[in-house]
Formats: sequence, C-alpha cells, structure tokens
Amino acid sequence: MTMLTPAWAPLRYHPDQARLWRSTVRFKAVVAGRGSGKTELSRRKVVRHLPLVKPWASPMYFYALPTRDQAKRVAWPVLKALVPPSWLAGNGISESELTITTVFGSTLHLLGMDKPARAEGVQWDGGIVDECCDQRPGLFDLTLRPALSHKTGWCDRIGVPKRAGPGAQEFKAFFERGLSGSDPEVESYSWPSSDILTAAEIESARRQLDEKDYNEQYCASWETVGGAVFYAFSEVLNVDSTLAYRKDTPLLVGCDFNVDPMAWVFCQAAGRELHVLDELWMRNTNTEAALAEVKRRYGDHPAGLFFFGDATGKARKTAASTSDYVQIRNFVGLGADRRVFFPDANPARHDRFAACNAMFKNAADERRCRVHPRCRNLVKDLLTRAYEPGTSEPDDHGDVSHASDALGYLVNWLYPLAVAASATPPNVPLL
Repeated sequence: MTMLTPAWAPLRYHPDQARLWRSTVRFKAVVAGRGSGKTELSRRKVVRHLPLVKPWASPMYFYALPTRDQAKRVAWPVLKALVPPSWLAGNGISESELTITTVFGSTLHLLGMDKPARAEGVQWDGGIVDECCDQRPGLFDLTLRPALSHKTGWCDRIGVPKRAGPGAQEFKAFFERGLSGSDPEVESYSWPSSDILTAAEIESARRQLDEKDYNEQYCASWETVGGAVFYAFSEVLNVDSTLAYRKDTPLLVGCDFNVDPMAWVFCQAAGRELHVLDELWMRNTNTEAALAEVKRRYGDHPAGLFFFGDATGKARKTAASTSDYVQIRNFVGLGADRRVFFPDANPARHDRFAACNAMFKNAADERRCRVHPRCRNLVKDLLTRAYEPGTSEPDDHGDVSHASDALGYLVNWLYPLAVAASATPPNVPLL
C-alpha cells in the first residue's frame, strides 16, 4: 500500500519520517516537536492498516490519548475524515463508542486511557499511544503490551518530551531503549519542529517560551528535571529599581488568598513588558483587611484596578463571610473601574511556572518581566523556590510559594503560553 491515498493531502518529504513510515520494527518511540508532523503521520499509519488482510477475522486497532474527552475533542474528527467513505461498513461510525468499522471487517477504536479497562479484555493488532508523557505510569507494560501479545501487535508511542507529566520518565526510558539498540523490537525516532514549521513560526515560539520550554516543545530535547522553579529569573537582570508607578495605567493585582501570609503583587503593563512595582505581605489577616491596605496605598488610582487570582478563590474563604472575589467587587473606596478576573479552573501548575519563566527570559533572550527590589518577599520566592530532588514537585514549605503564586495567576491570565505571541496582553487597556 502506498503512503497516501487520493483523499489525503500530501506531506512534505522528511527523511526520518519516511524511515519511520517504512520500518517494520514492532515498537517505536517517536519524540518530536510541536507541529512537526508526528501526530499526523501516526493517525495516517493506523488508518492505512484498516484494509490489511489478517489470518483472523475482525482485526482491531486503537488510537489512545490520556483522557476520553481529550481524544474525542482533538482526534475523533480527524480520524473520521481520514477514513474514505468507501471503506465504511453500514453504520460504520459509532459516536457513542468512538469506533470506526470498515467493510474489510477491521475496527478502529479511539481510547481515553483515564480508564485503562477500555483497552483490556481484547487482543489488538496494533495502535498508537499519543501524548505519552501525560499517560499514567505502567499503562503500556501492564495494560497494552499484554493485549498485543497474541497477535504480535505493533505499537507506536509518541509525544513531546516533557519534564513534568506522570509518564515522562517512563517514556524517556523507552525512547533511550530504542536509541541504545539493546532491544531489536524497539526503535526510536526524533526530529525538531524547525524541520517542518516555517522560520516565522519558530521565531514566534522562541519569543513566547522560555529557553527550557522552547527546547522541550520545539527542539524535542529532554530537559533536566529539578533545580530552581523560576530558573529564568535573574536577580541582576530582572530586578530593576528604576521602575516607576504611573497613574495613567491600570494597576494589575495578583492575589494569593491565604490567611498567613496574605500575598499580593501590584503590577503595570508597558507594551509587551510587565513591571512588578509593589507587594502586599500581611500576617494573620483576611481579604477585607488586605483591601483596606490596597485602599490606603492606591485608593485614588484613576486608571482602574484589575484583580487576578486562582479558581478556588471564587468559593474558598479566608476569614470572611463571603467569597474573596465578591468582597473585592463590593469593597468601598477603590474606584468605579474595578474588575476581577479568575479562571473557571486552575491551569496546570507547570503551565503557570512556564508562563512566568517565559516572561523572565524567553528563548530569544528577551526579559519582559522586571521586579522592583521593594518586592522583597517575591524576589526571595523567585530565587529560592525549588523542586524536590529528582521530581517535578515544588518543595514548598513555610512561606515559600505565596508571592510567586500571586504573580503566576496574573501572568498566566495575561500572558498565557501559545504558539503565536500577542503584541499586548488581552483584556487590559495599555498605553
């Protein structure tokens, strides 16, 4: 069978992708950058197996993502479009079961591995495991590998290399096993995003992401785990005593709601930069007392105060009878132009850290977030917050984390990581 059918758009030739496509080795690890074609190639591979004749009836294939919701959202429409209509059996597409049944007797199952039992109880002819760093540890060895045994089924494990993720270390070990040549049943493949994406897209990513995240997401590089959480922050290059408060620019307030300490940061945007001008650090307090201090310092600020916090702040209480955000909206004396921004659900902590690191120093060597030295607790947090050795879990203890979390909620809302960077952050009027 040829690589393409007339219904599929042609792919640009890439030697490693061509070698991967032709390989007959049973298990493969594919570590490649975002937008580099690994997912497109894998989807086409599993679909092209559907017409193949087997010695047994009803061959079965799978495409697996970490959760069913994710699978249905990102993969299901594409897989349905890749299967030619002439291949479909009557009523061949089941939206409830996420299966595609063909006239050849084969079936393609889209799986969410948040419930591994979905892959058990059958013997598979082959399949793809996508986003492997986010798959739960032991999934392949304990669930999928046994279900590929009777038919000598094949499996490709693909993904971007990640420091954080439940399956990251296991996927890295599998990839290195394929590189070593120690197991004739395993091969490994890797290529960077720059082989496929345009130079303009790569440059956009370099300006949006910090160096480690850029190397990870676009260069397919396994970055080290551990060390400083805010490794891009420099006390010399990101701390600036010349930053000046401006009354004609909105005041952006990042809030970590905690009784002891209550930690807030006060920032202003200047084009694509963020200036952290001041901090609030109060012991054994509550939201109303913190707002009174904001009123004392900035109650006459004419350009508006915008508050940012975490999702749990919508319901969690400090020492007040109403939610933190309702208190902010109702507090008297902060001016009419007062807005509150909070997500419906908290972003992954790693994403929040990555957004901050990208502002401290991106892969293009730009430092877009500077902090005034009067923010002593924030600077200390940024310099000392670290991961537990050999893990992706922060070693937070005592007062560590509160000030940097306050900044992180704000940064993640205004400067979220994306492939394309905006010239200015959304939702906030700027000079």
